[in-house]
Amino acid sequence: MPKKKTKIDHKILIEKFAPEQQQNESDAKPWIPSLSPTQRKIFDDPAKYILAYGERGSGKTFSLGGHKLVRHAYENFNALALIIVGVRSQATLGGVWHKLQIEILPEWVEGIGLSHTDERQDTQKNLYIDIENRFGGHSRVVLISVPYGAFIKDRIKGFEPSLVFVDELTNLDTQDYFNAVVQQLGRRQGIHGPQQYLAACNPDGKSHWVYKRFFEEPWKEVDGETVWNKDYSLYHVPIKENEKNLPPGYYDRIMEAVKGDPIEEARMVRGEWIDRPAGDAIFGPYYNKNLHEVGDAKRGIVPNPDFPILLGWDPGSVNNAIIFMQALSGVDGVIWTVFDEFVTINKKLPYTTIVPLVMRKMASWNRRCGHKFKFNHISDNSAFNQFRAKTGSYDVKDIEDISKSKAETFDLPIIRMQACPKFAGSVESRVRLTIGKLQNDQFMVSSQCTSITRMFRNLISEKQGKTYDPNISFKPKRSTYIHAFDAMSYVFLYYDASFSKSTQVKSEIIDIGS
Repeated sequence: MPKKKTKIDHKILIEKFAPEQQQNESDAKPWIPSLSPTQRKIFDDPAKYILAYGERGSGKTFSLGGHKLVRHAYENFNALALIIVGVRSQATLGGVWHKLQIEILPEWVEGIGLSHTDERQDTQKNLYIDIENRFGGHSRVVLISVPYGAFIKDRIKGFEPSLVFVDELTNLDTQDYFNAVVQQLGRRQGIHGPQQYLAACNPDGKSHWVYKRFFEEPWKEVDGETVWNKDYSLYHVPIKENEKNLPPGYYDRIMEAVKGDPIEEARMVRGEWIDRPAGDAIFGPYYNKNLHEVGDAKRGIVPNPDFPILLGWDPGSVNNAIIFMQALSGVDGVIWTVFDEFVTINKKLPYTTIVPLVMRKMASWNRRCGHKFKFNHISDNSAFNQFRAKTGSYDVKDIEDISKSKAETFDLPIIRMQACPKFAGSVESRVRLTIGKLQNDQFMVSSQCTSITRMFRNLISEKQGKTYDPNISFKPKRSTYIHAFDAMSYVFLYYDASFSKSTQVKSEIIDIGS
């Protein structure tokens, strides 16, 4: 007769280890990782909610999402640490997840002989690493990407993390990234010490939800006095403390990038939170012709045959914009390129004229590169539900039918449009995505694409109305420049949530040709 299996009570097991964990705290080795003075304060801070802000390259992510996270995983039995980012490639291609594996964990391996697994993937395709804790068990670190705050509650359901690190917090759209996440903290058994919410960001304006949450809301009235809630800690992490760990010239490059923009200089040099006045050029502080434009009137960007061509569409009866783009994945991260465009403003052109002209451009690139590209077409969902009484049809259907009739002529597949998601705040999200790519050197545009380059220099934000809107500086004013922006940013919004699976570049990422 088979032996009856003993049921393991995990709760009892955890409780059994918990006293031993407390008892062994004094046995921990005195080794600590290499940290700057501010990073060391963060490393030892027991506050429940910690925000570290500062300029790029200051090491804020390095300390919070790196050493402090690994320490938590090592010192606790049964720990679960979550790293949350807006886009997975932001973390895996040079970001926090990359640094964790390439820089942080090797230092702990050398320092205390830490043992950990290689990167793995769970059934939901989340990346994770198991770290052996000091009790012989394993703690887990999981990377999840959540592009919009509206999705985060469902995305983290089922997790009971003991520590959470959220990277680039000011690039995330709503305070659901705080509210929904902290509700999952504090319930994991066998954890001694605080179960913490950690976040890192670049400074933004005082109207941003991150500023309100971490700078204003922690103040509370106690016995008639206004006191600071000690559950919260704030740190400005200055780049000067981390300068020795940066590539040569990096700090000087930051200084050059903010020169002439007092708001960006205040944010990125002094760590100040300052709103940009409404009505200013939205991309003015971030778009740099010398950094982002490639080529001249005769020479531009040639698409890479190893990647598909992405066409962003903003079709209309009078104004039309179709932008030719690529998202190139290489060892240094993802580079987005704009290499061609078809933009008409205040011209009544039927789709029977526009579609063949766009297809002619597509076929031209196939011939020029000697390669049959895969073409992916993205548009706002209004193109799917905009009924045209004159044709008795919808934009997307008209474009598809016309392309079908011309497919054999141009030796191209039928144009089948994909819908970019639209939701409350999606315009602001597209603006933030674009700013992020400019700030992180993830964008290049051919100088021949004059509609895009003019848009970056001239698109301005709406002005404040009677009711104050904290996101007004991220809301573009309607103008002739909006169509090129919409077409381009539809592609950003559609792909950024899922783009991380492209193959590595086999040759040079960017080719410049005549």
